[in-house]
Amino acid sequence: MAVILLASSSPRRRDLLLQIHWEPRIVKSSFQEVKTPEEAERRKAAMNHPLLSSYTGPDLVCALNALGKAEGAACGDGEGLPLLAADTIVTAGGKILGKPKDRDHASRMLHFLSGRSHEVKTGTALLYRGRALVTVTTTTVRFRKLTDQEIKDYIATGEPMDKAGAYGIQGLGTLLVDSIDGSYDNVVGLPLTVVYGMMKELAEYKGHGTVYNERRIEI
Repeated sequence: MAVILLASSSPRRRDLLLQIHWEPRIVKSSFQEVKTPEEAERRKAAMNHPLLSSYTGPDLVCALNALGKAEGAACGDGEGLPLLAADTIVTAGGKILGKPKDRDHASRMLHFLSGRSHEVKTGTALLYRGRALVTVTTTTVRFRKLTDQEIKDYIATGEPMDKAGAYGIQGLGTLLVDSIDGSYDNVVGLPLTVVYGMMKELAEYKGHGTVYNERRIEI
């Protein structure tokens, strides 16, 4: 079983990695997440990081958070182990929907998503042997039309309270979904196929330098 450092306390991301026989070792990050594209743009300018140059809007929010969390957790060489971080957001109607503050907030989110499509975006950052990659994966999810009682009953389970968009597709929240276009794992919180490809990209690179957005820049 491969060992990987995971800068996330999410049990869903841990379980996804275990699913592909990778053993995650949880590490803490000192990075303070950004919440809005405006805040992300200001932080992007301050960081001046080549990995973030092509990202804007909601994509920048999750890409910057993923990279920041990865770099905030990095210490020394991590015993030569790859370090993974991710950030998942839900966007709809030009809004970013984070985790609900309380049950009323969760209710408003679910009523807003009812009967419409939204996008789930996960920024993923991988650091390994002095090199790095950042990607953003997008999945489109459509909710069926929900009744007030269905929303009330779902909130009563407590499941929505720690999840972006106020639902968990891997749990009872799957009953809210009409269709999905893209990676299911991405909606859970970590696009496994993408992460596997990133790992191969970094592990197989034989040169010297840093990988920026799947381009090798020699330094």
